Formats: sequence, C-alpha cells, structure tokens
Amino acid sequence: MDFLSRAVTELGHDCIYRVLASPFTYNSSPGIIPHELLEKDQTFGLADFYHDRSLFNQFEMISADDEPEAIVINLFHESSPLFIEKEQKYIFFIDPKAWTYHPSFEEWMKAGFGMIQTNPATYLKRYEEMIKNLRLKFPQVPILVVSRLSHYPAFGPEPYSYLEGWNDLWKYSGQIFNRWENNISDLTVVDMDRIFAGIWSASEKRIEAHCPFLKFKLTEKDNVITGLHASRDVEHIGSMWPVLAKKITEFVEKGKISYCAEEVIPAEWKRSWQPEKYQDEELLKMLGSGANYLCARAIGSFFINHEHDYTELLVKTAQYTPVCHNTLHMIKTYGRIWRNPDLALWCNVHRENVLKFTANGPLYTQDYIERLNEVEKFASGKA
Repeated sequence: MDFLSRAVTELGHDCIYRVLASPFTYNSSPGIIPHELLEKDQTFGLADFYHDRSLFNQFEMISADDEPEAIVINLFHESSPLFIEKEQKYIFFIDPKAWTYHPSFEEWMKAGFGMIQTNPATYLKRYEEMIKNLRLKFPQVPILVVSRLSHYPAFGPEPYSYLEGWNDLWKYSGQIFNRWENNISDLTVVDMDRIFAGIWSASEKRIEAHCPFLKFKLTEKDNVITGLHASRDVEHIGSMWPVLAKKITEFVEKGKISYCAEEVIPAEWKRSWQPEKYQDEELLKMLGSGANYLCARAIGSFFINHEHDYTELLVKTAQYTPVCHNTLHMIKTYGRIWRNPDLALWCNVHRENVLKFTANGPLYTQDYIERLNEVEKFASGKA
C-alpha cells in the first residue's frame, strides 16, 4: 500500500499512507487511543518500537481533521505480538524490545496485560467488524477494500501470502466480499484478480515475470539440508501499482470502478505451474542486468536444477546484484544448500553496494548487513 500511495500521489491526488497492526487493535477501542497507554507512550518515548504502527494508526487510523475523499484499505497482515489489557480489554502491538530499554514499562505491562493469539480462520470476521466501526465514524466517506491476489495453481510452486491463512480464505472470500458490498453502505471491493488479469493479458504470461521472489523453508539434520519447501511471493508485483492507482483515482473522480474486457481471469491460471529453465549465457545476462526482477528470476531458476551449482555466475555478476531483502533471502538459502566458499567473494562485492545504498535509512542498512554476514559465515564454513 506504500507503493500504491506513491502511485496515487504521482497521479495528482493527495494521499496519506498509514501502517496498521491488526483489526483487533481498532475494534478494541475504535477511534480512541486508551488514555493510560498514551501517557506511557509519551513518558517513555516508545515510537521506535511500533515499527510504523503508531498508536494513532492502531486506534484512530484517520482523524476527523483529515476529511478524506475516500478511504482505501487492504487486507493487511497482522502484527505480532499483540497484548490485551486485562480489565479494559483494549489490544495493541508493540515490540517487546521496548522492555529492555524501559524496565518500568515492562513491569507495568506484565502486571496488567496478557498476550492474544490471532486465529487466521476468523480474520475476515474481525476485519468486517473493523470496517463497520470505520463506517460509523465516517458515515459519508466511500470505503474501498483492496482484495488480495487469489492463489491459482499457475502461481506456483506454491503461492505465498503475508496474511496468515489467506491460502484457505481466498477460496470463499468472494461470497464475503459480496456481503460487505451489499450490507455496508458505500463500500466497494477492488478485485485484484481482475486487475492482474488485465496486466497479464498485455505482458509476458508467466508468473515469474511479475512475481520472481521465492520464500523458502528448509529442513536439516546434522547441519545437512534434507528438505526444501518453496513458495512464491505473489504480493510484490511491481507492475500492479500504477494500474491499481488509476482504478483508485477513477473511483475518486467518477464514483465507481469499472473493468475492461481484458480484465477477466484467464483459463491458464487454473493450470499447473511449469518451472522455467535457462542456459548459463541467459542467466549471466539476467544477473548482469542490474534489474531486480530479472536478477531474482534468474536466481529462482537455480533451484530447479539440483545437480548444478550456479554460484560462479553470482560471483561473476556480483557488482550488478540489486540491494533487496527478497533477493538476499533467495541467495542465502542457495548458499546454505551448496556452501560454496566462493559465495564469500560475492558477499564482499555486494557489501560495498549495500553501504552505498542509503535510500531506506540506516536501520535498513544495518539489518541488511547482518543478514549478509550470515550468508558469508555459511559460505566460509564458520556457521
């Protein structure tokens, strides 16, 4: 939604992006930050421990002074851990690292709060409660709910969503979305499947071209990899945001969203995913392009041929590898499988590029370097 807000702004509309924690937080105190919690926040200066999910974002989201033309909200994933106040029952998110810096805040929380576990199966129920509460606060403002991409077989090896449980929820979400539109005034659900179908129809018809990043879970025994489970991140779709932004601005300007003939779910999405393979020459060209999606697409194909180690290609093109956490995760996993000491050479070159990349701030750089150091440890046999 950050990318979407930027795209909407580029189209000439004022847009404010806010990071939410969970429907639980808003529903537990709609529009009002609990007074005692606000006092603690101001006393201890806890801003850094919400990870952008400020108390305002968690409980108010939008103030009356904002006077929005439209409220656009997606099916955001929930933060953890969530704490519930034992008497007033309000719920909020904070990183427990705050306790290390503020022992008296830890003491206060442990005396008056418990932890609450979210149930993925009931996410849409508490989300519905949230948008109903939002409607009560802003009775005249249109609400647009941006859905998530459904998990079709062609999006393999297995589609991955940051929203826990979406792999099951999407199968019957259409019925729930219809009920929301029928029962909550001036609410429109934006169909991500149809929008992506339009993008698909006018571009390369392979999921790797749009969603090249893979997530991995490893199983190992005695420090040896014995199993690998891969799933595809179907949420970071670079081509989606300008198209989706046009839909949003169309709604603001015309009062409705319309879909064209090309924005229809294609039959090939229901077919099984077929992995793509490349020759080394093609991989070198992709890895050396400096383009994040091409680079990630090439690295993703490494995992198809389990008999061949492609580390040499990474080293040859190290200076062009983009700085990206998703790509780094893939390289880290590959390095754990092969444990090729040459990957340390790639780390040395990439580290220089990371230090030059300052756009996301010092905390991003610090976190990235720590993960890169882990890759180097595996490559050098020190881990």
